[in-house]
Amino acid sequence: MNVPYKTPPVFNISNFKDYCKCMDFDSNFYIRKFSDHVKENLFIEVPHAHDFYLMLLVTKGSGKHYIDFKEYEVHPGAMYVLAPGLIHRWNMSSDIDGYILFFTKPYFMLDFKQDNLARFPFFRAQSSIPHIALNKSETEEIYGFYQLMDKEYHQRELDYHEMIRMYLNTILINLSRKLLKKQHPEYAYNYEIVQFNIFNDLIEKNFKEHRPLSFYCDKMSLSTKQLSYLCKKIVAKVPSELLMDRIILEAKRLIIHTDLSISQISNELNYSDSSYFVRLFKKMCKLTPDQFRNFKSQTQTKNLIRLS
Repeated sequence: MNVPYKTPPVFNISNFKDYCKCMDFDSNFYIRKFSDHVKENLFIEVPHAHDFYLMLLVTKGSGKHYIDFKEYEVHPGAMYVLAPGLIHRWNMSSDIDGYILFFTKPYFMLDFKQDNLARFPFFRAQSSIPHIALNKSETEEIYGFYQLMDKEYHQRELDYHEMIRMYLNTILINLSRKLLKKQHPEYAYNYEIVQFNIFNDLIEKNFKEHRPLSFYCDKMSLSTKQLSYLCKKIVAKVPSELLMDRIILEAKRLIIHTDLSISQISNELNYSDSSYFVRLFKKMCKLTPDQFRNFKSQTQTKNLIRLS
C-alpha cells in the first residue's frame, strides 16, 4: 500500500498575488522585474514546483539555481526557461535583478497550435535544456522584448494579450536559434521530435507501473526498433534508459523532499523488494539511497545560506 507523503509545493500563478490581481487573464500570465519579485516572494528559496512555464532573464547579481539536483550558475546574461513540474530553488545575492515571466499552456495556445511549445528544446521533459548563457548583445535583445511585454501588460490597450503572446513566441524562437547554434545543432522541430515528446508524456504517466517497452510501442504504433532509433537520434539514449532515468529522478525527489523511509519509497515506486531497489539506485547513482539523502541534506543546508 502506498504511504501518504508531502512533496514540495506546486504553485500556480494566482499564488503570486503581489502583482496579479486575480483577474482571469492575470491568472494565466505574470511579468515583473526580478528584484521586486524576489522581495515579495521569499518562498522561492525553498524547493518548489509550478504548474506553469517560467522564463527568467538575469541582468544583475549572482548565485545558484538548483533544478532537480542539477546546479546552475546565476549570472548576468543567464536565461532560465522551465517547464511545469520541475522542482527547483534559488540561492541569490541581494543585488539580483532581471525580468521574470510566467505563462500557462492554455494561454499560449490561444494563438498557437497544440504542439507548438513542444518544439522548443527547453520544454522536452527529461531532455530539457533549462539554462542558456547569453552574451551582452543577446541579453539586451531579449530584455527589449520583456520591456515590450511589460508595457503591453500595464497599458492594456486593444488586443494587448495577443501582442504579448506574439512577443513571447518571438523570444522562444530567438532563444531556440541561439541555443541550437551554440550547443545543440541536432535539435530540430520535425515529426521525430513530436514522437519523442509523445514517448516522454507516456513515460510521465506510466513510469511507476514498470510497463514493458512493448506497451509504449503499441501506444505509439511503432516497432521497438523504430522507438529505439528515435531516442538514440534525439538524446543518444535507448528507451529503457529514459524509463530508468524517470524512475531514478522520482526516487531522488522522494529521498530528498519527503521523510519516507527507503522501504516506503521502494513501495511507492512499486518495487516490492527494497533491497533490490537499493542495489538499483546505487548502480545508477553510485550512492545508496541513505548516502544520497545524507549527502544532499548536508549540501542543501550549506547552500541555503543566502549569498551576500
